[in-house]
Amino acid sequence: MDLLCAARLSCTPADYRGEAERAGELYPQEAILERVVEVPGEALRALASLRNNGIKNRAFGFLSGSLLVDCSGGSGICRQLQAMSRAGLAEGLGDFYYVPHTALNERLLDYLPVEDEGAQQIKRPYAVSLSGISGGDPIEAFTGYVGSAGYFMWGKVEKILTKISFIPQLINKYNTQIDILIKLDNKYIISIKYMDITRTVHMGFSAVNDYLRYGVDYAVLMHPYVNPGVHRSVANRLAELEISPSGYMALDLVNEMLYIYRFPRHNTYLSKYISSHSQSMALRSYIESL
Repeated sequence: MDLLCAARLSCTPADYRGEAERAGELYPQEAILERVVEVPGEALRALASLRNNGIKNRAFGFLSGSLLVDCSGGSGICRQLQAMSRAGLAEGLGDFYYVPHTALNERLLDYLPVEDEGAQQIKRPYAVSLSGISGGDPIEAFTGYVGSAGYFMWGKVEKILTKISFIPQLINKYNTQIDILIKLDNKYIISIKYMDITRTVHMGFSAVNDYLRYGVDYAVLMHPYVNPGVHRSVANRLAELEISPSGYMALDLVNEMLYIYRFPRHNTYLSKYISSHSQSMALRSYIESL
């Protein structure tokens, strides 16, 4: 498939499906684990910066979590991406470098010999084209598009649920509706809170906190696109709060774009709170019952 559709902002669901399948075939997780030992330390730090949205280069995203980084200016992390390409963790495509989602696996990065530099200030988001997405209700439009693509954030989509008003297994504990719930083939569960900040003063932080307490693997806060300054501020504020594992995205239905300001990180509540672990089991029981 043509990976440069990401830079042209013209990728369709079929393109995203093709990219994810290609990444799995050419860059399987097992091969990535073998290749990573050949990567110099500086390039490994760049890999971590990519996962943490900490680069200055213009970059485009795929729904799978893969990235296409613009190196036409030759600055930023381009030299490190070249080293990654030689090691088989990235791929040069003219002025761009493609980094497959398998090389950005959080569990892999957690075990690399790279010091945690703490929360990094978000410079710019990863732009993801949603060419052909329908209008109307944002939640239904987005889930319809992701369902058609079949992949989202490092996994193949097995099930998508929207606007879950009641979960019997979490009776008396389910206080905040999950707007979007995605189960992946790797058994991870992603929940997304869509908060229209153009109609309310609430940002959705408390809702995302509830999602994390429910024991999902990844939680994402999504706002309608307003302007870059607002979204950078929200993304950087999230990094300072207990809900810092949550991701942050802005959805622009008018221009058919999704902006990823923060990739989600695995839910730390699962290891910190026994209640979140038990609620996670109840949530998974609910999903399997459908």
